[in-house]
Amino acid sequence: MTKPLAAMAACMFATLRTAVVVLSLGAGAAFAEYRETVPVLRIGVVESHVGLTNPLKIQAVQQAFSKTLGIPVEIMRMRSYAALVDAHASGRVGYAVHSARSYAATAAACGCVKPLRTPVASDGSTGFRSVLVVRDGVTSSISELRIAYSNEDSVSGWQIPHQAMQAGSLDSPRLVRAGTVEATIELYGKGGADGFFGWVPDIPAAAGSDPSRLFGGWDWQATLENDPVRVIWSSQRIPYGPHAVHRSLPDDLVAALGEFLDQMPASAPGLLDIFEPFFAGGYVIADPQDYENLRGLVVTQSDSGNG
Repeated sequence: MTKPLAAMAACMFATLRTAVVVLSLGAGAAFAEYRETVPVLRIGVVESHVGLTNPLKIQAVQQAFSKTLGIPVEIMRMRSYAALVDAHASGRVGYAVHSARSYAATAAACGCVKPLRTPVASDGSTGFRSVLVVRDGVTSSISELRIAYSNEDSVSGWQIPHQAMQAGSLDSPRLVRAGTVEATIELYGKGGADGFFGWVPDIPAAAGSDPSRLFGGWDWQATLENDPVRVIWSSQRIPYGPHAVHRSLPDDLVAALGEFLDQMPASAPGLLDIFEPFFAGGYVIADPQDYENLRGLVVTQSDSGNG
């Protein structure tokens, strides 16, 4: 190699090495940036969250998040989902564990949040469908049937079917309020209703709504074992409530949170048991469009003054 070519090669190598160093420093600076701009991450949960009723468990969650993220973390326990919606929409918490409906309400209120991850149940389901089931031998039209439901607070047992009835996509039956799921099944078992509203898990790639999985496999068959049921109406898929972040959080912090949740089942299964006592399957990336099915429900209830 001639001296001019050797000098040129050396110059190019030095330039590339400098570029690599600059990029590395830049990446490190970007990674550390949220640690310089976010003094504390506040995580909002409702105080009824089963896994966080014990102060020691709250401390364990705070320490795990803080150690992973490298910043102080504070768990904020809210008295209700309405309080959680207000705290997240106002930015008083940056990260929140929502129900599907509370996330939809927050998104409708401010447009300032985005779902980060959706929990996965042990059966592989990532959501559910509201269903109307009747005795297998029932042939009457829906409008002629006596259909039991639990109560007006139930998303799957009343709010979603009621919205479908108002929209005209489901005929209105003769409704019978039972009060609870157990009372609904008991009423049906005693012949007081032709069918009832319930829910079934929605498992990706699974076909149809399997009535044997009513209420997530809850032991309803003790009452119905000799009385087969069939699904005559099913709602669109409703995803389980997401872990969501405020849009004001830095992108690198959001990415670090997502990575932490993704690794939790393998790296911290005990923490997953605390944080998700009803979802043992870890998390999947959430799609904001998945929660659009609940937007109309939230707006309708807000217009009617029911929150």
